[in-house]
Amino acid sequence: QGSAGDFVTGNNDADGVFLLYWIARQWPERVADMRERLVNWGGNATGVGVANIDNLGNVHPDTMWWQLSLGNVRERPFGEIWADRSHPLMRGLAARPRPLQGRCATCLHRDICNGNTRARAYAVSGNPWAQDPGCYLSDAEISAQPNLETMT
Repeated sequence: QGSAGDFVTGNNDADGVFLLYWIARQWPERVADMRERLVNWGGNATGVGVANIDNLGNVHPDTMWWQLSLGNVRERPFGEIWADRSHPLMRGLAARPRPLQGRCATCLHRDICNGNTRARAYAVSGNPWAQDPGCYLSDAEISAQPNLETMT
């Protein structure tokens, strides 16, 4: 009560879109500013701002993506491994917008969530660019014709 707080959501970047809809209901005059802030935040950072180095030195594009090793820090410096975009997955993860498929490809808010969790999409479908099954937003919420008055 009366104090500022920080909120951290874990592993579901659709939460940023949900927050935008909540702001639209509470303070509609702040929606444009909040949307700009969420876009600047960038959404899912797999392969760009998030990495994992396991106990053997293998570099993975995400803390949840152990199926793919991009190299090993015992054989090559991390900076070289991380900057190398010759791997198609890393090239796609660095792209804006990412080469998303399914619902994510046409989502109005992909610039906010950045396709959500690619590791989850890969784990379920075998395709890192498939829609994230963890996205709970409705088709209306991701449509190309949003109506801020009806956002729920």
